[in-house]
Amino acid sequence: MTYHKYVVTAQKPTATQFAVKGPFTAPHVINLVLGKGTRIEIYTLTPDGLKPTLEFSIYGTITVMTLHTPPGQNKASLFILTARHKYCVLSYSEIHQQVVTEASGEVWMPGEMRSETNQIRATMDPTGVYVAATLYQNTLTIITPSECTRSKDGIHRRRSSLKTRESKKRHLQTKAASIHDYLHISLPDMFIVSVAFLQGTQESTLMVLYDTPLGHRFLELFTLDIRNRELVPCAMKKERFGNDATLLITMPAPVGGVVIISGQYIRFLHPEKVPRAIGIRPCVINSYSIMNESGSRIMLADTQGTLYLLALKIKENTVDHMSMISLGQIPLPSCLVYLDNDVVFVGSTLGDSQLVHIAPCEDSTMGDVKLEVIEEFPNLGPISDFCVADLDKQGQYQLITCSGVGKDSSLRIIRNGVGMNELAAIEVSGVKGIWALRPLFEDKHDNMLVISFFNQTRLLQLCDSTMIPVETYAGLALNQRTLITAVIAGDYIIQVTDHSVRLMESKADGCLLDEWIPQNNVQITVASVNPTQCVVSTGFGHLTAFVVQDQRLQEIGNTKVAHEISCIDISPTDALSPLSSCVVAVGIWHKVGVLLLSLPTLEVITEESLAGSVMPRSILMAKFEDICYLLVALGDGQFYNFKLDGRQGKLWDKKRTFLGKQPISLSSFTSNGTTHVFAASDKPSVIHSRNQKLLYSNVNLKEIRCVTSFNSISFPDAVALTTKDGLLIGQMEEIQKLHITKIAISDTPRSIIYQEATRTFGIVTEALSKQAPTGETLSGGFELMDDQSFTVLDRIYFQAQERPLAVTSTVFDNDANDYYILGTGYKNNAYDVIGQGRLMVFCVTETRKLNLMCQVHVQGIVEAIRPMDGKLLVTTRGHMNVYRWEIKLGGKGSLVQEYVHPMQTVTTSVAVCDNVIVAGDMSCSMTALKYNPRSNTIEELGSNEFHQEVTAVESLTHDMYIGAEREGHLFVAEHSPPDSSDPHEEPILEIVSQWHLGEIVHRLQFGSLGVNTVDPDLQTVNSSLIFAATSGAIGMIVDLSAERFNLLRQMQNNMNRIVKSVGGFSHVDWRNWSIKDHQELSCNVIDGDLIESFLDLTPQQMQGVVDGQNGGRKLDLTIEDLCKVVEELMSVHS
Repeated sequence: MTYHKYVVTAQKPTATQFAVKGPFTAPHVINLVLGKGTRIEIYTLTPDGLKPTLEFSIYGTITVMTLHTPPGQNKASLFILTARHKYCVLSYSEIHQQVVTEASGEVWMPGEMRSETNQIRATMDPTGVYVAATLYQNTLTIITPSECTRSKDGIHRRRSSLKTRESKKRHLQTKAASIHDYLHISLPDMFIVSVAFLQGTQESTLMVLYDTPLGHRFLELFTLDIRNRELVPCAMKKERFGNDATLLITMPAPVGGVVIISGQYIRFLHPEKVPRAIGIRPCVINSYSIMNESGSRIMLADTQGTLYLLALKIKENTVDHMSMISLGQIPLPSCLVYLDNDVVFVGSTLGDSQLVHIAPCEDSTMGDVKLEVIEEFPNLGPISDFCVADLDKQGQYQLITCSGVGKDSSLRIIRNGVGMNELAAIEVSGVKGIWALRPLFEDKHDNMLVISFFNQTRLLQLCDSTMIPVETYAGLALNQRTLITAVIAGDYIIQVTDHSVRLMESKADGCLLDEWIPQNNVQITVASVNPTQCVVSTGFGHLTAFVVQDQRLQEIGNTKVAHEISCIDISPTDALSPLSSCVVAVGIWHKVGVLLLSLPTLEVITEESLAGSVMPRSILMAKFEDICYLLVALGDGQFYNFKLDGRQGKLWDKKRTFLGKQPISLSSFTSNGTTHVFAASDKPSVIHSRNQKLLYSNVNLKEIRCVTSFNSISFPDAVALTTKDGLLIGQMEEIQKLHITKIAISDTPRSIIYQEATRTFGIVTEALSKQAPTGETLSGGFELMDDQSFTVLDRIYFQAQERPLAVTSTVFDNDANDYYILGTGYKNNAYDVIGQGRLMVFCVTETRKLNLMCQVHVQGIVEAIRPMDGKLLVTTRGHMNVYRWEIKLGGKGSLVQEYVHPMQTVTTSVAVCDNVIVAGDMSCSMTALKYNPRSNTIEELGSNEFHQEVTAVESLTHDMYIGAEREGHLFVAEHSPPDSSDPHEEPILEIVSQWHLGEIVHRLQFGSLGVNTVDPDLQTVNSSLIFAATSGAIGMIVDLSAERFNLLRQMQNNMNRIVKSVGGFSHVDWRNWSIKDHQELSCNVIDGDLIESFLDLTPQQMQGVVDGQNGGRKLDLTIEDLCKVVEELMSVHS
């Protein structure tokens, strides 16, 4: 593997941190704007619900998002502040149909301690002129976006040599900031908890809730003095509150003042009005939404997922009375937006977001109202762990993630493929074939399905969106098995059964016009039909061709080939002859291969052998992007495609892949005017072409037997397909994407491992329970789950003091059985830093239960467990341990400790490659070690102390390792042998690649999201890594050759000069490594999201990228060449 990496997200962030509403895209509309990490989604509220309107990414992680309507405007503007203290103001141009950056800037305060991202509080004054934010400790920053210009760039950067392999010197970026667009107000000894601008005041007035160094919490009123850069205390006496007061809600004018939310009471305060207060049930309210202009109704939600209504009685422009009622349960909220007509949007980072309707409850015993979920917005985050498994054993890997928290906990099964929107389903079994008929040949819409069984045929006709059985139609023989049928030119129907070829009129009472019966009543085995021709085989290599002429079946050719015929196709591919074919494609067995024969002579033109001994089961001539192909599917899942010259009967450019393990049936269908091919099998796929390259998209259905296009009035662009137990009618989705299945579970999943031998998952869970008088108690468990039904087979709970923390599945070097190894930990008291733990070895019994084989007590809390070359690597608090499996007399096994290696701090993640160990921790970043099995010792290869708080590691090779940091960075470290001439040189890990991802990653694992349809005759592609983030984002990290990297780097540079970023944020700055005030340039990593957006550019922009406009460098490839490069890269995750 190389240190040149390509990083791309296959699933954008799904966790909703922010939600605001207002007329953003047009006046007099209600837009819901969602902030999801680096992603913004905009919806429009319609009578039918929320309609997706716009979505885009920004080069920054959103920490503040507000929507305000500037004075004199009829549309709202969007203010965004990122984690790196860059900000922008966005609006929407209805004329250009795009987002416009009105202003952008950056806040800078060198040398000061930055606030943690989750501690940033911000508020915008009612006029939209000022934004107050707590970006730095003991400091309130006032931003004035209107004073900022879009073109301002106060960054002066020196080129860092850190990213070269020769040098790793680090340089500090210096920044020159304007004093006009922001200012800092120092607030010594004030740690701000919440801040809010008051409404209805003549001066900009701030209500500030803060803590003193002694831990006392006060609420104080200030006026903003911009000229003197200070907050001036007002006459209102500051009030002291308990530490559970956390939230300030600004009341609209003319009421004004604030509502203070505490854990046990709610108060209304105004400097000139009588305060009011009510007591509430103890809870932590973290989100709110004002429902009306007067502020008399406020929706609240707490951290347990309970929705409340706070009603304020307004009298003489003040709050006279308050009351609060509970409305019901919602997902654990991060934000609330009341939309209209008792509909509220609940945004969540810990579970799925929902659109909820507050409806009257008819049953008085259930309360006054009930909550109805109108729509659900899936959220994969926070993903604490995941595993990769081929659950169907078809080469299609799936991700199983540990998602959600508390009552919103779930497992998510994620697979890549094309979905089908099911429109109708009919229970039926034993189907051998299915075809669609339309009333007349020139008609565009089908209205009947012909279904063939072993010894009979049945008809279903579409009448007013309902499929009804039909007893007779035209001259169709329903007492025989149909091999193929179609409406052909001249408004005739051809039906080929196993006994005859039948020609009839295409109408309900149409009569039989002609019938051909084979000599000696031999059976017809296979057949094919096009608008004017029909070819059948009667076995033993016999082939007969017909043409329809003068309402008769006219035999035009007859031959016998040397081998048995297994499938036939005469689909027209020549644009000059769209109703007929001049060749017959035939699949043969005994000698497995394909033949091309001319029509009408039936002379063999071409013969092509195929590998293996399994016969071809389906053959099809198809045309994609004006290129003709011959597609051949075998009975063992093999699939071949050839380039085809239909006029001369030539085949070339043979390629082979696998589309399953069972026989494949090929049929063409049309979607949005484009022809695709459906490969029905145990692993159904859609075959299509993009940039003159055949692509195979997995269909998220199981065991499809046969398919036909069914473009009807009620079901436009639909397909009808059959399974083992039924008939489905639906519309295929246009693009391949990730499909997510939710498995709700009762406890929060923290870790998951797959054991293929027993077809089970081992899952570490935890649950937060309330126990008096100590309050909440965290407990843990270990669950055994079936990999098909996802039902819990067995479960083990632990006492409250002990929690399971790590799990793995392994096979020891002296035992062929598969075992689950579970590590636990507990502390004896609050001052116990090291703690104690257990290692527990389980096997899965024949009854699929957990059987405890042995357990050992360890000193220190177990942090991670990994299999290592037939042994077990266990990291505990402050130590790294190696265990072996020892089988005693009687066959009972036990874990025996072989070696203990001291570690400096808490190990957050561990990876193993043979006997090389990579550990990530909280202080020393990444450490590489090597286990010597002969001496049973561990030696340190090197460490890197520059990158801090590593959250995930993986070993790429014995000498190259990748890690992820809490600040959202990715880096690759390489171990180089120390200089033997310097005995005092300390071994280090050299950073060879680094890049800012912008996501917190807790797990890196080898795997792929693409369909495994690799040509077995060609060399396989390089391994790739999958990462999953707390925001719900999922992505891939792929190796690049030096040549490909150089091309993509220049392409990336050119795109940055052509494509304007949203918000005016710099792509280079966004991807640079940055912690606090220290920044360095990224290196050796390509932004796959930017590269793949090349396909979304206009032709003019594409040409600009190729030509290197605006100061770039001209590329040596054409637009078509670049598109092919991007398509190839996209195949990694699609």
